[in-house]
Amino acid sequence: MLKKFLAKLGKGAAKVDLQFENRPYGINEVVQGEVILKGGQVDQQINKLAVKLMMTVSSKNGQSVSRQVDEIPLTGPFLISKQEERHIPFHYSIPSTLPLSRNFVSYYFDTHLDIEGGFDRTDIDHVIIAGSREIHSIFNAFSQLGFREKATSGKLDTYGQEFEFFPTQLFADQINELEIRFAYVGTGIKIWMEVDCRSNYGEIEAKREFVLSKELLENEDQLVDFLRDSIAETVQQPQLYGQPFSYHVQQPGHSGIGSGIGSMVGGLAVGILGAVLLDEIMDSFDMDEIFEDAEEAIDTDDDDSDFFGMDFDDFSGGDD
Repeated sequence: MLKKFLAKLGKGAAKVDLQFENRPYGINEVVQGEVILKGGQVDQQINKLAVKLMMTVSSKNGQSVSRQVDEIPLTGPFLISKQEERHIPFHYSIPSTLPLSRNFVSYYFDTHLDIEGGFDRTDIDHVIIAGSREIHSIFNAFSQLGFREKATSGKLDTYGQEFEFFPTQLFADQINELEIRFAYVGTGIKIWMEVDCRSNYGEIEAKREFVLSKELLENEDQLVDFLRDSIAETVQQPQLYGQPFSYHVQQPGHSGIGSGIGSMVGGLAVGILGAVLLDEIMDSFDMDEIFEDAEEAIDTDDDDSDFFGMDFDDFSGGDD
């Protein structure tokens, strides 16, 4: 009787532990693992077992908000016996329109064991959501051209996620900043690229849109050449590229992004957070001065030091 009473208070109750390979996961990739349940000192009735993927968005002033991205139900009601151990398979496919993990966007799995008549048990496991291999190739190509991500890269707005770069080599005298967005399309990945070009008359914002074909994304040398040529054309005649981006001229849908670009990376953030809340969080960003010195201190010869330089084929680490 005492053990049953203590179990209801959480002492000697069943435990839950989600285990999966501890490494960054590309969007569209499947996280595979298992949930290990260990019975406590008494038999207990379990109402359900589920895993929630949670997204946390933080601002530079320390404010943060967490919202549920998805819930993966694993079991319905069952009885777990005293000292019993169960292994329940877990798998989850990362949505392609989630924002990528960056300084102000992070994720964790919240495994929840609903125990009837007692304290529920939870297990928190952080997970990094990185780009797909195709997006990794794009980031790597920009790196080879001497572009480095800014500390504020990866901010969200009502369209999706924007990545910011500054030049350190080839275009250092011609470009102040380069910004890109991604969307998955049938033939490859669409890029929206904004280049802040230097000129004798001040800064000129030039906007380019193009699709990187699947074949081009598989050839790193050709991809680097294509991006170099596209950027060079832009800085040579920036006045030719002043049209608004296509996603600006479309009416936002329920998810906050225009029809036709529903696959934009980061687009799910609006549906998850809500446009008003997202705007409030993003309005608190004013970090250029804070990170200016840090950017200047970056070792421009270290191509592998950036977040996007991770090798998808060589991760270390064990189970969570």
